[in-house]
Order: sequence, then structure tokens, then C-alpha cells
Amino acid sequence: MGFFRKDSIIKRKEGRLVIGKKERQYNTENYYSRFFVGGKQVSFSSKTTNKKRAIKILEQYYEDYQAKKRLNLIIHSKSVKDCWEEYKQDLKKGTSLSGVTLRGYIQKGQLMIKHIGHLKVDRLTYDDVSELLTRRNSFNQNKTHKLRQATLEGDLRAFSKFDTWLVDKGYKEKKLTGLKKKIIGKNRENTSRLYFKRSEYQKLLSVSRERIKKAEQGGLDGGKKVAFHRKLLHQFIIFGVNTGIRVGGILNLKWEDVQLKDKKQHYFEKGIQKNYGDDFYGKLDRFFTINNVTDKSGHYKNIGLGGSYYAIQEVRKVYQEYYKDKITLKDSDKIFNVKSFSVGFNSLLEEAKLKTVKVGDDWLRRDSVSLRHTYIVFMLENGFTEFSVGKNVNTSGDMIYKHYTKNLLTTDMVEQLTGIGDRKKLRLIS
Repeated sequence: MGFFRKDSIIKRKEGRLVIGKKERQYNTENYYSRFFVGGKQVSFSSKTTNKKRAIKILEQYYEDYQAKKRLNLIIHSKSVKDCWEEYKQDLKKGTSLSGVTLRGYIQKGQLMIKHIGHLKVDRLTYDDVSELLTRRNSFNQNKTHKLRQATLEGDLRAFSKFDTWLVDKGYKEKKLTGLKKKIIGKNRENTSRLYFKRSEYQKLLSVSRERIKKAEQGGLDGGKKVAFHRKLLHQFIIFGVNTGIRVGGILNLKWEDVQLKDKKQHYFEKGIQKNYGDDFYGKLDRFFTINNVTDKSGHYKNIGLGGSYYAIQEVRKVYQEYYKDKITLKDSDKIFNVKSFSVGFNSLLEEAKLKTVKVGDDWLRRDSVSLRHTYIVFMLENGFTEFSVGKNVNTSGDMIYKHYTKNLLTTDMVEQLTGIGDRKKLRLIS
């Protein structure tokens, strides 16, 4: 694959200066130039799509560059690759980022080096960053799906942080501002994730149970292994909606990180007699979990509702049923012990017809992050404050208000404020 489109190539200065438009996958119509000085390749953008104006700009740049070379004024700037290695060391030394976030930045940096590592930092343009995203999509391992909007926005955030560092270090003069608006543009994909209404959550669990039964019956869509994974997924869903922990945090949890607690015993130890009903809701009220969570936001303690208590107990049973006596669960083992539930969960959502919902002109989608959203909305509907909910899921009360309370559906808020229906129905369903 060439750099320039063959039908756009223009040669000047006896062939030493090559001008043209990049291949279409780079998503730019601007003209660029390429030439060599002392064995080093120099590339420059005209920042215009007008052919006549571009030739004039690029020829002048070539002449200026050659003049500087004759006067020994050319200083070859550092490459993206060299600067990133230095930046990475600075990140590790004094970062305020959590370990998970730091690893994410470093991973994105490696992808940056792979695609634009050869470029000089003092000549980086918006087109170069756009090319980075284009190449990221082209080299995506999962060829059947384009990278999500949120993933590409994450790439831009990582580059922007790196770009700020470059300016602070004096490796380039100006920062590339407004990357998201200029590169992704206004016609952006709507990546809002929905929560589940209570009826939808019950439907999700109902369809999940049906899928487990089908798998247990065998056939093309079944077998012990499939049933095992679907049972784990079922408890993952319940645990997520009863704790609000981020997906990464749940998957990081080890057995030693979760404490199963009994409120009755807790009060008894303080000399208080507390009675709970033996019915379903009474049991949910009585038991809870304390979870030591590690996710992209750092380390924190989370208190899980009754459903999380029973989910953890059920996970133990699922392992015992599947492995019999072949394995012993250690405290240091991860509870769910999977890399991701995304394939199984998306399949469940599709089967339950809960994957996408049309809101106005937009199609909004659900995924595993919706479990956290659901917990937060349920807790707000149950009358908990933004501050207490935010503290339990390691985010600010302002963030909870901005993204949840402020945007709750009107009908949901009417039910909450007027007390319509049985209050027990507002509790989480396991």
C-alpha cells in the first residue's frame, strides 16, 4: 500500500519533491509533500485541499528547509517513539493514575508508536492524529466490528495528555486543541448506555434462567460447559446490580476481597436485638457484602446489597457442581475467573430483546456497564442520596446528579415521589 494515491502524485524539483493526497483510508483530502534530507525523510502537510495553493506552500517549505540545511540550522526533532518512552518513565515515577488506568495509557501509547511512532513531534498535525485513529480501526483484531466511539475517544484523551507533556517539555510549541470536535466531528455515534427498568431487569434474569435450562438439556446450544458459563453470567449480573461495582472491578475481585455479612449478628454483637422476616425480602434485608474493590478509579470499599451475598454463595455452588472435587477454591483465586462476559452477555441481551432502545431519534445500547447504571438508578429511586451512592461506587455525588438524577425518566421519578405501588417492589430482585 502506497502513501499517496497514484492519480494525485505531483513531482517537483527534478523529482526530489513528491506531492500528493494520502490514500483514502487516511480520511483527509489535504495535499502532503515528502522529500529526503541527509537520508532522513521529511513529510509536511499543506493543510489545504486546493491543488494550486498546496503546490505553492509545499514548494516554499521545501526551499526554506533546504536553505536552513545549507546554513546548518536544521535540528532533527525527536520522534513520537523516543518521546513516548521518556513520557512513559515520567508517568510511572510521579503518576496519580491508578494501576489499571496507567496500564491503559501505556497500552494506548504502544499502539500510538506502532502507527505514528516514526513521525516528528514538532510537526504533528490534526491529520496525523486522524490517521492514527484510521489505522487503529484498520488494524483492529476483530475485523467484523469497528472500534467503538468510546475507544477512539479514549485514544484521543491519551494523545492529548501526551501532547500536553510534549509542550511542557519544550519538544513542540503548541498543543493540538479541540481534538474530539475536529477529528471525530459533530456526527458522532451515540454511546449512551441505558439502565434496566425493574421490569426489564426481571425479564433479563428470566431469559437468563431459560438459557441455563436449555444448556443443561444439551443439544447444539448446550452442554455442561455452556451451562456452567451461563450460570456464572447469571450471578455476575445479580452481583453487578446489587453492588454497582464497575465491570473491571468485579472481574478483579478475589474470594479474599469479599466478606459475607449478617446484619442480625452484627447488631447482636452490639447488644441490639434485631429481627428479620424469613421471606424473600427479609433475607435480602438481613445479609450484605463488604467488597474490597480495585478498578480504574483506584482502591475502595463497597457495600453490596443482599442480592450480592446470595450471588457469591451461588458462584461457589456453580464451581462445586461443575468441577466436583477436582479443584479447591483458594482465597487468592478470582471469583469469576473469566477475561470477559461480553459475548455471553450481549447474546443474552439480544435474546431478551433488551440490547438497544430507541429514544427520540437515537438508538441507545446496553452492555455490562448498564448493570452499574441500574444499581445507581435503583438506589436513587429507593431514596438514597447522590453522596452516599457515589461514595459506595467510588465517584462523586455531583457526577451521580449530573448523569443519573438529572436524567431519570419522568415516569420513574413520579413513582418515586408519589409512592405509587408496593414499596417492596422498589427493592432489588435476585
